[in-house]
Amino acid sequence: MLAIGAAAAGGVVYAFPELGYTVAGALALAGTQRARAWAAGRRRSDADEPNEQPVDVIAVLQELGEDGGHVLLTRLRDAAGLPDTKAARALLEDAGVSVRAGVRTPGGNGPGVHATDIPRASATPSGRCLCTSDANANTNNDPEQGPEKGFRVEHTGQAGTTVYDLSETHHHATAK
Repeated sequence: MLAIGAAAAGGVVYAFPELGYTVAGALALAGTQRARAWAAGRRRSDADEPNEQPVDVIAVLQELGEDGGHVLLTRLRDAAGLPDTKAARALLEDAGVSVRAGVRTPGGNGPGVHATDIPRASATPSGRCLCTSDANANTNNDPEQGPEKGFRVEHTGQAGTTVYDLSETHHHATAK
């Protein structure tokens, strides 16, 4: 197969010499580009530190925003030791924290995390509920339950609806 392909390519080059020069130039260019990309990738991998520790961007963000202020990406980048703000933005995106385009701080304005978007460390919830405090202002937590108030409506398909009066024991059926 290679011999047939080489013979066909030789015949085309013999008939059209300009085409041969064009194809040879294109192959040389593609080879040069591949070699440069391989060398650049090898240099990049040699420059990377294999023992680099992952950054806990949420902890750094919470520390920077503990005074209730906004945090610029540049300030987060410097505090976390990241190479650029794109890396900070990517880590925040992975953590589910939104980045706003215009955040105003005393140190400057620019892209960053608004104070309301900074995830806060929550207190441990109590055993009874998933809230952070034991205060419960509900007055309807009486274990003895009497008649309820209001109505409950159930749709019964094509037949209509059934309306239950929760304070009574009977119900009313209506047709469509």
